[in-house]
Amino acid sequence: MILKYNQYLSEKVVYDLLLESKVVYSKKLVNLLTRMKSNKLASELLDLYSTDVDGLVQNYIDITDEKDSVSFTPDRKVQELTKDKPQTWEVTESGKYLTNSSRNDKIFERLGYDKEKYGCWAPETGTIGTILGETVSRQSGNIYIMFQEYGTTTPRIGVINKVAVEEAEDTEDFKIWSTSRNPIKIGRLVRAILTKAKVVFTDKDIEDFTNTYKATYDFAKDALKQFDIIQGKKIAYWYQKDNYVKGGGTLNNSCMADVETDEYFDIYCYNPQVSLVILYSDDGKIDGEKYTSDKIKGRAILWDATINGKSGKFMDRVYTRFDSDVDLFKQFAEKNGWWYKKSQSMEPSESITNGSESASNPEIVVQLKDGNHDYYPYCDTMCYLDSNSDTITNRESGDRMLRDTGGGFDDM
Repeated sequence: MILKYNQYLSEKVVYDLLLESKVVYSKKLVNLLTRMKSNKLASELLDLYSTDVDGLVQNYIDITDEKDSVSFTPDRKVQELTKDKPQTWEVTESGKYLTNSSRNDKIFERLGYDKEKYGCWAPETGTIGTILGETVSRQSGNIYIMFQEYGTTTPRIGVINKVAVEEAEDTEDFKIWSTSRNPIKIGRLVRAILTKAKVVFTDKDIEDFTNTYKATYDFAKDALKQFDIIQGKKIAYWYQKDNYVKGGGTLNNSCMADVETDEYFDIYCYNPQVSLVILYSDDGKIDGEKYTSDKIKGRAILWDATINGKSGKFMDRVYTRFDSDVDLFKQFAEKNGWWYKKSQSMEPSESITNGSESASNPEIVVQLKDGNHDYYPYCDTMCYLDSNSDTITNRESGDRMLRDTGGGFDDM
């Protein structure tokens, strides 16, 4: 049967077509399965990512707008779209390669990569290459690829995180994810894959997986659920750069990302009037109704304050790995009725808003439990401290200005 563009296939036909070769997931689906990896069938599916399984089609499975369904493009259509055109990729971020550490041996084994032969090559930014194989880390959800240099007589080969590459301009891969997409129920797809892979499961396992998948899908649709608000010594923990999503952005480039001692943050940790709003990374997991991760991609100090004489909460300058996540912080603040800076600058007098009203050059005051400490963080907005009255504000007053990146302060 030859599939035509946008031809609708009945679920029975789709099911039959599915049973032909290899399985490939979109990054969105990988992220979703990673979040539910405590479910045993989700873990099995992650282990089967991009592996040859007799009877399965190379299908490019992706999530859809329907939470109980996924879609795929059959292998024959993939071959048609990519005929005579090698799919090439460009390295956009260096340093994402796997070393010859024994910790990486399982990934090397799944990819069929000989680290002694190829020497764990580390491609530089701008290198063009092809992907010889892919596998997904069951623990992190990261997709690792065997990357071969393109256009050279003796191409080098390395293993790198797929986030470090982007499709080269001449690639046709985007068409695979948008052309001749065929729907199938998630439960039926999982049953087909696991049956052909000879993975033992029960009907109850499929039912549990489907219910968890739909619940996780709903959770993932609401990005605001990735936020958390923490207090105490956890604030210092989440200021540590090792706990950030790696890369750039204001988060990784913050002057407080790599300080000498956690004592810099004592004014935050030992005052209940101060909290930290954190945005967990996308590769976290869901435990009941709680989303967690071991990395964050954004943070902002939250103050219990008086704002122009009225009690309220003020979310200070937002630091993120990705600029687009600043809007998520603003949405989260508005949802909770907090004030936040209109522009994420270091200026104490920056205009603020809560989504429904604005204030220019506001007066923000926080009554602390204890303002006297040996060290202090660099403060963007609330940088004027009165150590006698234990108040901190954005208006020039008091006896200490907290704008020293070395943990000290300037006398006023």
